[in-house]
Amino acid sequence: MMLKSSSSKCSRANRASTCRMPVVVTASAMPRSAEPNVGSYLPPAGISDFVLFVPTQAKTPALRAGTVDSANPYKFALPPQMVEQKVANIASGNYCQPRCDEPWTEVIFEGTTGGRVELIVAPLQKLTPRKNIKVEDLGTPEQLLQRVGNYITGTYLDEDALVSGTSKTLDDGLTYYYYELNAPYAKVGGHSFTACTVKGDLAYLFITSANEKQWGKLEGSLKQTVESFRA
Repeated sequence: MMLKSSSSKCSRANRASTCRMPVVVTASAMPRSAEPNVGSYLPPAGISDFVLFVPTQAKTPALRAGTVDSANPYKFALPPQMVEQKVANIASGNYCQPRCDEPWTEVIFEGTTGGRVELIVAPLQKLTPRKNIKVEDLGTPEQLLQRVGNYITGTYLDEDALVSGTSKTLDDGLTYYYYELNAPYAKVGGHSFTACTVKGDLAYLFITSANEKQWGKLEGSLKQTVESFRA
């Protein structure tokens, strides 16, 4: 599976049947109400009523293997009504760490009233053979989107799905590319905000999404969540 848009290789008619697409992992079969929301156990983030998520060293296969820096891991703020979901072994990289050749999912959260947050991490070699690079070295936001867009939607990416694409250098010294997409055909939430960056030899894709009915209410909080992400 290549970390690039499939639209150049597949016609709209045969995408669903012949194109190799990233695995989209849905929420755990356990009822969402059976799990506590993050507001009941995570500390305040200092953003609205959000709470701060920072994974422990044993949280995920990539952290346990040292693939993701456990001494200085990623972090982000979440609305308190979010509930953490189980990531299936096939998607978590559990079987291939610390030498995964394909992208994997670190964490997933879903809101009790809608909305979804997911962090996908990929070995940089999926994007380039070059070492010690920044996200800017992979092209403009629009150019990079053509290579990672199918991971945001869970399927293909149409050219007209991009609402906005921007870049910003943040207080951690990294540059982040930000995308807003309107892709009704997406497998999980047709509207999305995404942050993409490179740290070390890993590329991070932090995705928040909601469906059409949820978007009007959740747009602001999902954008805040994306803007809080630090790799």
